[in-house]
Amino acid sequence: MIKEIFKSFIKDKISLVFIFLLNSFMIILFFNLIHQDKLEVFYPLAICIFFFVLLMIVEWIRYYSFNKCLKKSIGNSIYNFKGKTCEQKKINKILNSAHEKYIQEINSIKGENENKTRFLSQWIHNLKTPVSVIDLIIQKCTTEKTDPFKSIESIKEENNRLYKSLEQVLNIIRLENFEKDYETSTIELIYTLKKIINSRKNQFILNNIFPKIICEFDEVNIISDSKWNEVMVDQIVSNAIKYSSGGQKSKNIYFTITKNKNNTILSIRDEGVGIPQWDIKRVFEPFFTGENGRKFRDSTGIGLYVCDQIGKKLGQEIDIKSDVGQGTEVTITYLSKL
Repeated sequence: MIKEIFKSFIKDKISLVFIFLLNSFMIILFFNLIHQDKLEVFYPLAICIFFFVLLMIVEWIRYYSFNKCLKKSIGNSIYNFKGKTCEQKKINKILNSAHEKYIQEINSIKGENENKTRFLSQWIHNLKTPVSVIDLIIQKCTTEKTDPFKSIESIKEENNRLYKSLEQVLNIIRLENFEKDYETSTIELIYTLKKIINSRKNQFILNNIFPKIICEFDEVNIISDSKWNEVMVDQIVSNAIKYSSGGQKSKNIYFTITKNKNNTILSIRDEGVGIPQWDIKRVFEPFFTGENGRKFRDSTGIGLYVCDQIGKKLGQEIDIKSDVGQGTEVTITYLSKL
């Protein structure tokens, strides 16, 4: 290590050596030109060499200690050394700053990878359920005399669950490259709601649920991304239908649109089972299903997590309120078009 540092030291100081020797030569020459009666070379040369050696020793100590610590720091996650010169101190400060940023990025990547691994394992675990159910249906068909049409309907239902789960995961993957798939535009909100409601018309009918749009305006324009906003609203509507289904009594889902100075607020309120207060704070966590997850097998805990991520990306605030047995209200705050 010393040999390598010494070579670097000579390369870095060669210009200093040359200038110092030239300066010494010029001083001795000037001195002898003034005092031509007496030629003196050895004494001033000895003084120059003495101070030159002293300078080089000081420079070497500074150079060696700094570069020795610098070499040792390579490959180490923790290092600590102090510069002797202002230049070395500045380099040390820059290195520390870059090192801290590097460690933060590494920890962030590790955290993201851990979350992805946990997410993937949990998602695969959720996919196993409909696959197992389909396998049981097939086994039952081969060993017992069952109505094939009912079996096909059951398989279609489980296949639909698989499809929805895969679609949710694909949306999460797309969110990682959100900037490449994002386009801000003016969206007509009432048209979007009618489009989503119409796409789920059969679900509304089968579950005896009636959508009602409440708005005092004929047209409401907001600023958002059309595709991602539809994904978010559609997921909330899907949850509203799911947790309102069951029972003979018809129920409603209310879509209320209000406006203030800068924002448009969309409220989606159902008359479903509601969410316990102790679960409200965790509904946006991935794979959290809470108490309702034990009652509804379709609950995956991914839907609201996706909505929350989309809302953050779009800069749209999502809030949720609920009372057990009374229903749930989800509000989305949009930026209004001026």
